[in-house]
Amino acid sequence: MYNSKYLFEKQLKALDIEKSSNYIAGEKITKEELKKVSKSHNVILNTSDHGALFAFIYNDNGHHITMPLPDFALVHFDFSYRQNIERKISKTELLSKLKDVEKFNEMNSEVLYKFYGYSSSCIINLFTSIECFINHLLPENKVYSEKKNNRTEIYNKTQIQEYIPFWDKLKKVLPQFYDNKNFFSKSTPTNDNITKLKELRDKIIHTKSDNTGELQIDLFKQILNFKYDETFNAVTKFMNFYEENYVEECPCNNNF
Repeated sequence: MYNSKYLFEKQLKALDIEKSSNYIAGEKITKEELKKVSKSHNVILNTSDHGALFAFIYNDNGHHITMPLPDFALVHFDFSYRQNIERKISKTELLSKLKDVEKFNEMNSEVLYKFYGYSSSCIINLFTSIECFINHLLPENKVYSEKKNNRTEIYNKTQIQEYIPFWDKLKKVLPQFYDNKNFFSKSTPTNDNITKLKELRDKIIHTKSDNTGELQIDLFKQILNFKYDETFNAVTKFMNFYEENYVEECPCNNNF
């Protein structure tokens, strides 16, 4: 398991809530007041370790609840990590059951479905964590410029997220914003794992089929043989390359 982080944690440390017209302090408002401001304000919640969390007000059938927003990149990363644990267990069980059977039974079918589900979910969420992280890195007050023939195109943060391809964000946009820091400046086994992650994720998201089953066999073999642990290490290195200690293992005693 990995340490939890929340949206706008750093920004909130410097925020004077009393002078802000967009936020209210969660501990100073009643349920009745919460209902009144639910459409016009967000909430700042104090934590037990004297930190602050950004939250929105959610109407649960008339009950107005303050809902903190987690860091989505880490949510996907952590969930993928958990799915990888289940994937390893189901793979061991699946291969064991399929070694000594003459007929395929319903029990084996259940394990087979679990394995493919855990594996594909692990890969999709791990790649999604990268996409979230890249968008998280984009500054609000800067633009990306790209020279093309006789013109220069300018993109703000919203436009970068919507129109710039994934690899261009990694290899062109981030280096322009971060003093030419480029995790992909040269080919390495580490960043090659991220390349292979995207390739497999794309094949899962856009699963192809044919009448011979060869495409499906190839996809399943790739899922069986994919370097999961090495890819987690690669994604961790990539994220921590741009934000030191962004991905940190939880110092808890959970046996993950």
